[in-house]
Amino acid sequence: MAYYLLLFQGLFALMALFLFWQSVGYFRRMYRYKRLKETPFPTHYQDALQQIPHYRYLPDTLKTKLHLLILLFIEEKEFIGAKINVNDNIKLLIAFYASLMRLGFEIGEKDNVNTIILYPHHFVVDDTQNIGGITHERKALLEGQSTNGTVILSLQDIQHTNLYQSPDNVIIHEFAHELDFEDGLADGTPLLPFRGYKSWKKEFGIHFEALTALQNEDFSHTPYALLGSYAATNEAEFFAVLSERFFHTPKHLKENFPKLYDELQSFYQIDPITLFITEH
Repeated sequence: MAYYLLLFQGLFALMALFLFWQSVGYFRRMYRYKRLKETPFPTHYQDALQQIPHYRYLPDTLKTKLHLLILLFIEEKEFIGAKINVNDNIKLLIAFYASLMRLGFEIGEKDNVNTIILYPHHFVVDDTQNIGGITHERKALLEGQSTNGTVILSLQDIQHTNLYQSPDNVIIHEFAHELDFEDGLADGTPLLPFRGYKSWKKEFGIHFEALTALQNEDFSHTPYALLGSYAATNEAEFFAVLSERFFHTPKHLKENFPKLYDELQSFYQIDPITLFITEH
């Protein structure tokens, strides 16, 4: 009996300690939010962001929220350069697109990334795949990678997106993976309201299967050319590529895949077509 009493007391103490640290963290975040909300957004940040169409077309009311998200991101995240100096301009660009994706959410929501590692160019990783029960080990050349709150990016690809306003955006792509993994599964289905899973699974399933069925054919003249063959890698990559198109080519995405667009609009809780048109 004494053993169970001590066990209960120990569990109670651990629970109390956990709640204490949660409370401390909450009040620290609230203090940080209040402080940064009252901090003027740096002029040189605004000047740099004016070069990005997404920012220029955004309504002022949403720019205010975006500014706070950017400041929070830069202050809270750990930036690590792998043979590269991570300067303020790089931090700002990463913070901008990562914050743009969370513009429709509450501040602090969907914010699970702690560390950003930056390489100057594509980077090589060890990749293990199991195909037909046979394990294959190989070297893979990547533009980005994300796992367990850490996002790895290639500066080369970030600069290409920024310079040419490419529909491919490695920042959006990798942060979409982190949103996907919020429920613990990298399966192309992020954490959704319960009633949203049925329609999401239906629409994404139909189009993912259709795209994979075209892999051995020339689909350059079909609507799926907008997504590209990499989107057929798996469901997680399908969602990440769709997220890129949702923010960079929203009109084309809606014209070709209106139901997929509606699902993404419901998830991200913004409509890029009305907020920032970047297509010509």
